[in-house]
Amino acid sequence: MAIKLPPVVPAGPNNPLGRYALRLAHGNGEYLIHGTSAPDSVGLRVSSGCIRMNAPDIKALFSSVRTGTPVKVINEPVKYSVEPNGMRYVEVHRPLSAEEQQNVQTMPYTLPAGFTQFKDNKAVDQKLVDKALYRRAGYPVSVSSGATPAASNAPSVESAQNGEPEQGNMLRATQ
Repeated sequence: MAIKLPPVVPAGPNNPLGRYALRLAHGNGEYLIHGTSAPDSVGLRVSSGCIRMNAPDIKALFSSVRTGTPVKVINEPVKYSVEPNGMRYVEVHRPLSAEEQQNVQTMPYTLPAGFTQFKDNKAVDQKLVDKALYRRAGYPVSVSSGATPAASNAPSVESAQNGEPEQGNMLRATQ
């Protein structure tokens, strides 16, 4: 049974868009970047094209952009980076599927230009790259040679995709 929504939901705590929304110029302006009253849905493909963000993130974005700011939505499941300090990162997302039934965990994706050279560099741990390509976790992963937790003095970073991470030695974003 489908849920019937009213044509307009007034502002307030029960609005499923949250407190902030940015209207994109694509199409007739029906696509938004917005908050949500369902934080577990952030990052999931559960709407008709809108981009959902956690409340503190959309609040920060909303306050830092002006009307007319150009927006480019990037559909690149695999990204890589060499940072100024020499650290190397890979970020792998599950690719967008044309049909909901497709298994996005096993769907093939195209590697970006230069990725093979990046991976073959001696400063990159190829096993960590392969693990990131397999997991498709959706967040940046350090793939620098010798960047294992035992070899690094940096605190670990833990993902909380569905729920809160366990307390411990981790970095957290704050407002």
